[in-house]
Amino acid sequence: MGYQEQFKNCEDYIAAHLSEPITAAELAYLAGYSLYHFCRVFKALYGVSPGEYVRRMRLRAAAQELADGGAVLETALKFGYDTHAGFTKAFEKEFGIAPNIYRKLKGDRMMNVSIKNEPEFKVFGYVIETPDSNEGGYWGKVDFSKYPQYPAGCDDQGEVAMWIHPAEVSGELKYFFGYKTSDEKPAEGFEEIVIPAAQYAVFEVPAAQSAEALAQQVNAAWKEIFATWFDTVDYKYDESKMCFEFYKDDKSFIYVPVK
Repeated sequence: MGYQEQFKNCEDYIAAHLSEPITAAELAYLAGYSLYHFCRVFKALYGVSPGEYVRRMRLRAAAQELADGGAVLETALKFGYDTHAGFTKAFEKEFGIAPNIYRKLKGDRMMNVSIKNEPEFKVFGYVIETPDSNEGGYWGKVDFSKYPQYPAGCDDQGEVAMWIHPAEVSGELKYFFGYKTSDEKPAEGFEEIVIPAAQYAVFEVPAAQSAEALAQQVNAAWKEIFATWFDTVDYKYDESKMCFEFYKDDKSFIYVPVK
């Protein structure tokens, strides 16, 4: 039996015992190698230590459990985490979102999505310098008291948030937040962006109990769209158009141009 087959047996054993303690010494014994030799070969084959591989597999299994409706604490305990906080920290580090938000998005079958053709429209707002961040729902971190107030009587057609103008060297983006309007010219302190007509996949983000929670859900939704949704459909991202978040009344949407 060669290395590949022996270590495939280790993979199968790990997958079958993720809710139980697993040690590198145990795996080495099952493979028939010394602990030193086993760990060296495992790292060469998988790029991580046996312990790190087990940790990642447990978190992936936990994510599936949450997607199937499992409770966060019960899932944490099942896969070897003693506390809700410890599980949340590990889950966020691995997937970029908190397990309770992941569970909600998956439990709601991600988000309602529809394909729509939208005409060109204008937005007046602020361009905000934001180092080291491209996250969705970034408005939750902006101190809007530093920016001009919306003019009285501006059209209540909804608000738009989007990342624009990537730097050629660093790839960092600027953040734009403003209101949809049919006015001719922006007020002092505001800039105009014209969003071109396009076909969009429009995702409705589930409602949240607070602005902070909504910002987290929007950020998680962006990640889910590009990590999962595009892999399950025939649509492709239309790079010639602009993607953005849209907020009106108590509804939140993500518009992604597709073709």
